[in-house]
Amino acid sequence: MSRLSAGDRLRRMLELVPWVMSQGGAELDEISQRFDYPEAELREDLVRVLFVVGLHPFTPDELINVMGLDEEDNGGWVAISNADYFSRPLRLTSGQALGLIGAGEALLSDADPDGPLSRGLAKLAAGLGVSVGEDLAVSLGESAGEWVEPLLGAVADRRQVRIRYFSFGRGQESDRIVHPYRVFSEMGNWYLQGNCLKAGGVRVFRIDRIRSLEALEEFFDPPDETRQPSAFEARSSDPRVVLRLAPGTSWAIEKYPTEEQAVLDSGEIDATMPVSQISRLERLLLQLGPQAELRSADPPVAADQARIAAQRVLARYR
Repeated sequence: MSRLSAGDRLRRMLELVPWVMSQGGAELDEISQRFDYPEAELREDLVRVLFVVGLHPFTPDELINVMGLDEEDNGGWVAISNADYFSRPLRLTSGQALGLIGAGEALLSDADPDGPLSRGLAKLAAGLGVSVGEDLAVSLGESAGEWVEPLLGAVADRRQVRIRYFSFGRGQESDRIVHPYRVFSEMGNWYLQGNCLKAGGVRVFRIDRIRSLEALEEFFDPPDETRQPSAFEARSSDPRVVLRLAPGTSWAIEKYPTEEQAVLDSGEIDATMPVSQISRLERLLLQLGPQAELRSADPPVAADQARIAAQRVLARYR
């Protein structure tokens, strides 16, 4: 047998796992011959790759169990357990399908418009009753890479910078002079923390929303202590919403700022969250789908806006 490509190994692994489980186990050489899988590569993939595959949160009880092999044995009986999800076709929830469409659409600009990605997205969209590029919009913003290095230099030199910044909440660009204190990464995005002279205080800016950057010939003295920055900081004036989260969605509490949470007997969680922008609430509801219910909001005008946002998002799941 010739050496397999990574794609060939993946396809064979997806085929052999349910077969081995249905047989209650099989000899390594039999699996190798049946699936045209070189024995050395098969052993390596079973012991070193499949053994660490599983479901979130990837604790030992959620990982696939491969029994009867180690890296030194020759031949041997192989049994696989805790991989029942490979034994049947994947059934996506509406939320999972929308997430795949959103991620795929973000890559379409660099892909063949008639290629497999485009065809796959079209099939997913047809199943949901949406049109890619029309009913679902994906905006990634501009790359942060262009500005990270010069901002790090400005932080080190204690040099003021002038930025042209796009405010997502207001949909406007504005010029600002900033004393840059820190550059940091959080949840996949790069941020700048600094004293904004226009705002009159310390602010956090998402770097991929900076449209232009100029290092000035003016310098500043940083404060004695700079508070550890965070990309999400609630203000007392921000509306608060209470979302009832289904069991298994506690990741939303870890990912989004949450002020209070109450665990119900049903396993559901009532989470009180500050909402600085309705668009952020929409994104959270899009991720959660029918697993979240808007219970209340304060003030009332925020409740109306939040309910409209919830209805608009949840309509896609019906």
